[in-house]
Amino acid sequence: MSGKIIIFGFGSFGRHLYKHLSGLNKEVIVVVDSKNYDATIPSEIVPRQINIKHNDDITALDIDAKKDVVYCAMNKTAHNLFLVLSLKTLYRDISIIAISNSFENARKLKYAGATNVIDLYEATSRRFVNMLTKPAVTKAVDEIIYKENDLKMAEIVLPKDSSIDTKLLSEIDFKKHGIVLIAIIDKEMGDELSFIDHRIDHKLDGGDILVVVAKKDDLERFVSFLHS
Repeated sequence: MSGKIIIFGFGSFGRHLYKHLSGLNKEVIVVVDSKNYDATIPSEIVPRQINIKHNDDITALDIDAKKDVVYCAMNKTAHNLFLVLSLKTLYRDISIIAISNSFENARKLKYAGATNVIDLYEATSRRFVNMLTKPAVTKAVDEIIYKENDLKMAEIVLPKDSSIDTKLLSEIDFKKHGIVLIAIIDKEMGDELSFIDHRIDHKLDGGDILVVVAKKDDLERFVSFLHS
């Protein structure tokens, strides 16, 4: 990466990205939507204020599509999606990394033309399989996921005859319980840790160990649910 870094948005996503990416000895430009300006931006950062719906405002940023890397890190997925579409229309070969908060939104951003998508809901799983290879981005995701949301990682032994015993993963809405399932240790297959793959519909059995991430209260409620 020989050019500059451009971060669109300075909310919970953009703030953490700036904190870590600004240490890469690269010029980092923060761009905010003039219609949704964040007044909490530190005084030492002078953001470029634009209307993200105006292509002329975007081209005025003097983006070098062959060298620069753009992060679409606005808090609203709709704004990130609009930006990705606009940027790809203006700069066909530009490298865009977009932030998403769900699998479905990540899919939309990829279809819109994002080069890479950091899906915060799936980021912990990807971190374990080393899909986030940039240390600065990994640190930022850690802070957003764990510090911002007070999340905990835990191993839960699935009780025999629990409410989800013998069920397939596709039958369980973990998200409804506030749970992100990272991996499973299937006792029938030994003690090997299996990372969750959406293409494999694993059957749960008593004695399996679920590796999860959740808020403390959601975790306690989920454990109670399993024993009910």
